[in-house]
Formats: sequence, C-alpha cells, structure tokens
Amino acid sequence: MGEQHRTRTPAGIELAWRASTDAARLRDQPAGGPKPGPRPGLTLERIVAAAIEIADSEGLAAVSLARVAAALNSATTSLYRHVRAKDDLVVVMRNAAAAPPPDLPRPDAGRWRESLAGIARQIYDLYRRHPWALQIPTSGPPSTPNELLWGEHMLQALSGTTLSPHDRLRAVTLISGYAREQARLSLDPVIADGGDAAAGDYFRFLGSVMTPDRYPMFCRLFADQVDTGSIGYTAEDFQFGLDRILAGLAELDRAG
Repeated sequence: MGEQHRTRTPAGIELAWRASTDAARLRDQPAGGPKPGPRPGLTLERIVAAAIEIADSEGLAAVSLARVAAALNSATTSLYRHVRAKDDLVVVMRNAAAAPPPDLPRPDAGRWRESLAGIARQIYDLYRRHPWALQIPTSGPPSTPNELLWGEHMLQALSGTTLSPHDRLRAVTLISGYAREQARLSLDPVIADGGDAAAGDYFRFLGSVMTPDRYPMFCRLFADQVDTGSIGYTAEDFQFGLDRILAGLAELDRAG
C-alpha cells in the first residue's frame, strides 16, 4: 500500500494561529495574572506590532528581522525564539492587520445586505490603512484566524438567505476580493494623487495609441473624458460595484 500524502501547514500559518490563541488567552486572563511567553519583554505580539509600524510608514520592503530587532532594542537572534524568517513574520503581520475592530456590529441576518456592505467597507478600509498588505501574494482559500473571522461574519449575515452553502462561500470570496481590488485601485499613485493633470496625460496617451478602427468605443469615450472627466477614484466608485454585487446576491436569494 502506498504511503499517504500529507500536506504540511506552512510555518507562518501555524504561527498566526498560535499568536491568535495567545492573544485570546491574554484577553481572558484575570488582571495581574501571569504573562505567557518564553521571555518577558519580547513577545511575538510586540515583534509583529513593530513590524507593522515599519511597514505602515516605509512599506513592506523595509521590514526585516534585523530592522524589527533594532526598533525593539533587541538582538536579531532574540527574535528567533518567536519567528524564524521574514516570510513567516509577514503572514502573522497580515493576520494582525486584518483583525476586525472590537466595535464591529454583529451581523444581522434580517438585514444581510446592510451587514455585508458594512463588512466590505471595513475590509476596504483595513487595506487602505495598511497598503503593504496588498503587496502580499494571495493563493488558496483564507487560512489565517482573522481572514476567516471576516468570512465568519459574512456567513452569519447570509445565514437567513436561501443561498446554498456553496453560493455563500462564493459570496464571501467575491466580496473579499472586491474590497481588496478596490482598495488597490484607490491607492494607485496615478489614480489617487494624479488629479486632472494626470487624467489629461492618461487620456492623451491612450488617444495617441488607440485607433477608432480597433477601439471605437474607447476612443469615443476618451474623446469626451479629455474635456470633462477624471480618472480619480471616489467612494461612489466603490459603492457602485458593491451595490451591483449585493443586488445580484439578492436576486439569487429571491430565486431560491
């Protein structure tokens, strides 16, 4: 009989779950109780917080174990007791940055569209506060505690609909991906900071390379936009797509 194949959980994912469990244990601990951890003063929570502070101000590329250790006035080797590699640290950073706020309203299955809209905006705002998280490649389904917690909130909101379990999971993926991509667009340097001057440059460039025989609709649109439009990203742009997603889910709910 052949040997059974086993897939090992990546170290960063295991570390994120351990950090989440430790944080929950600290929250539940009575005041003045003993503090867990192999070394008082240097904890994974402090390491992750310092790394996020660096990433927020200077970008993900600025984060290294040596840089984080310096920010904590510690030796780099001391960090190895908690995290062994930058890739693992980045996974825990992403999970910590994705923590739902303590005051997040409980999903209301009776008003599921409003609940999903609020969750999508919260995810969108998280990415805008931590733009470096958009640089982290995503592959496979969510696997860290806080990413799954957002999914849990969305599933609770959808619990009163007629959507099948599979369609509810699809909706979670759709809304999460939409919020991420729209945050990326809103932070694009040309779109976010370029203003009318950048819009003019953008449309003029495309006008010089796109021909009406091949791109008739774009050329017609851009001819109008050069005079009146902008490529800036607004809250209305985010809301437009979100409303279309929720309207589609509502139609699927009615059909069920």
